[in-house]
Amino acid sequence: MKNCVIVEDEQTALEVAKHLAVKYGTLNILATFDKAEEALAYVNKNGKVDIVFLDIHLPDMSGFSFLENLTSTPKVVLVTADKNLALTAYNFDLVVDYLVKPLQKDRFMEAINQC
Repeated sequence: MKNCVIVEDEQTALEVAKHLAVKYGTLNILATFDKAEEALAYVNKNGKVDIVFLDIHLPDMSGFSFLENLTSTPKVVLVTADKNLALTAYNFDLVVDYLVKPLQKDRFMEAINQC
C-alpha cells in the first residue's frame, strides 16, 4: 500500500480524489490539504509520502512553486482543470502524470499504476 497526500482547494475535487484513492487504489491517505504551504511543510518533513496528488492552481502557492520547494522525492500526480500547462508540468522529474478535472476512474488508476 502506498501513502499519499492530496493537495486540493476545491472541496468537490478533493472528495472525488479521496473516493477514487480509497475505492479503486491501494492508497493510504495520510493527509489532505487545501493550502500548498501546509502541504509542502508536511511532505518535506514526513518521509513516508509516496505520492502527492497536487492541484496546480492553489490560493497561496502554485503547484509549480510547490514542486520547486519540495525537498523530498515523492511521485507527483498533477490534478487541474487547466489543460494548457501539461508541457510545463513535465519539466519536473517528480511529475509522473497530469490529470484534467473532472477526474475519471480509468485515468486515475493509470496514474496510480505509474507511481
